[in-house]
Amino acid sequence: MTTQSAKEEQLMTRYLLGAATEEQCVEVEERFLRDAEYLEQLRALECEIIDDYARGEMPPPERRSFERRALASPQGRELVARARKLQAQLNQMAAEVRVASEERAPEPLIAAPRESLWKKLRSRLLAPAPVLRYGMAAAASILLLGGLWLLREESLSRQQIAQLTAERDLARRNEKDLQERIAAQRGELTSQLKNEKSRLDAESARNAQMQLEIRQLRAPSPAPPIPKGDFVELALTSGIERNSREPRKLSIPTGVRMVKLQLELDPSVNHRDYRVELTTAAGVQVWVQRELTAQQSDWGRFVTLMIPTRALQAGEYELILRGLTNERKDEVAGYYYFIASPSDGRK
Repeated sequence: MTTQSAKEEQLMTRYLLGAATEEQCVEVEERFLRDAEYLEQLRALECEIIDDYARGEMPPPERRSFERRALASPQGRELVARARKLQAQLNQMAAEVRVASEERAPEPLIAAPRESLWKKLRSRLLAPAPVLRYGMAAAASILLLGGLWLLREESLSRQQIAQLTAERDLARRNEKDLQERIAAQRGELTSQLKNEKSRLDAESARNAQMQLEIRQLRAPSPAPPIPKGDFVELALTSGIERNSREPRKLSIPTGVRMVKLQLELDPSVNHRDYRVELTTAAGVQVWVQRELTAQQSDWGRFVTLMIPTRALQAGEYELILRGLTNERKDEVAGYYYFIASPSDGRK
């Protein structure tokens, strides 16, 4: 027997005794599924193993491995029982043949080496006795069918285990993928909620600021209460009046104590509050008023202020309107010009 054949027989023996590794089992099963000759060798080796077990000539370690494998199922126990029964019948038949041989020929001085059960079956099948030959053939068929059944059961069991393992691994991968998708969606949803909350907070702050500005615009400008008929009113636009070569004139009648000026705002001008500075043509400041707010009317937006007539002398005046930004910085919102013409009877 070559070294390669010895290794193959050792591998098949380990496989039949259930002592082979998973890789070795896969190797043997793939081999006998595609190689009919290899399968026949495996069946023959299995018959010899069962023969050794039934005759009690199997070493203890191999015997324990064989029992764990073959006696673990009712079918395996039945197969071993048949092998034992067959061995008993063969022993009885061999004894009868030996007795008959002793009667015909003298006993040889040197005993022939013991033959395996498989070799006995082959020799008996070639013997001329019909009854013995048919019995041996039936026994061999039983052993071969039993071995084939064991191989088939073992192969199906391993295939089922492999299939269940693959299904379990697939289920674990699917569960892991599902958990990762859920975590990603949860993170994305959390980010969207944070962004939406930030947007709503910013919008709420803008709305609050707009409401504050609206309240300021709607609030009346601080001005002293003036009885009706006790003031004179003049509306001014920013810059020099259109189609006019000189500023508007303000006539102050006798007995009027206050002048009410309405300063029209440009549509692009919008400030929190306003301050007015009144100066003469020579640049002398005669009046300052702060914390003025704009008011909306049907004709536009105006800033209204009241100036005592005693502060106005006859002459030309410049009125500078300054607006206060959200950063509390002053910027010019408009220039207004008028010419005061008070009477001599002012109070």
